[in-house]
Amino acid sequence: MSALSIIIDIVLILISIVLIVAVLMQEGQRQGLGAIGGGAETFFGKNKAKSMEGRLQKYTKIAAVVFIVLAIVATIVTSHNLNNKATVSDVTEAIDQAVEDAAEAADETAEEASEAAEAVEEKAEEAAEAVGEKVEETAEKTEEKAEEATEAVEEKVEEAAEKVEEKAEEATEKAEEKVEEAAEKVEEKADEAAEAVQEATEEAATKTAEG
Repeated sequence: MSALSIIIDIVLILISIVLIVAVLMQEGQRQGLGAIGGGAETFFGKNKAKSMEGRLQKYTKIAAVVFIVLAIVATIVTSHNLNNKATVSDVTEAIDQAVEDAAEAADETAEEASEAAEAVEEKAEEAAEAVGEKVEETAEKTEEKAEEATEAVEEKVEEAAEKVEEKAEEATEKAEEKVEEAAEKVEEKADEAAEAVQEATEEAATKTAEG
């Protein structure tokens, strides 16, 4: 309630008290006594404005008019205050509703963000598992390839060693054959030389004997 409403209510109470007192202080109209007190009523009728009753009636009319005006003003002020209260209440409700909507939207956004984070985490786990599987497959394939390469190298080394051994044997055989051939040739040459020496010795002995 505003200060203006309080003041108007206080003035209304005071005006009401004044009206009650003024009405109680006025004398009631006595009909039926006009014949007895006609002269007196005519005398008092002329001086009515100056008498106490006239003043009370005047004050009563003024108080009544003021009371009606104040009642209308109080009604208008009260209606205006109620409208303002309703407006403030509507604004407050709108603000509360906006806050609730914002809170709900924030909660929904947080839930969506949490769901998105969970989805990203699941995708990351799936990707990590897929990468791990690929790495394992690649490692297995690499190991298989390495084993195959090792086996192939060992086979090549064995084949090369066998070929080298064969070549060495062939070379040894050829060398032995060459040595045997050379030894035979040397022996033949030695025999020929020995025969030649022997012939020369025999010729020399023959010539010596003849001479």
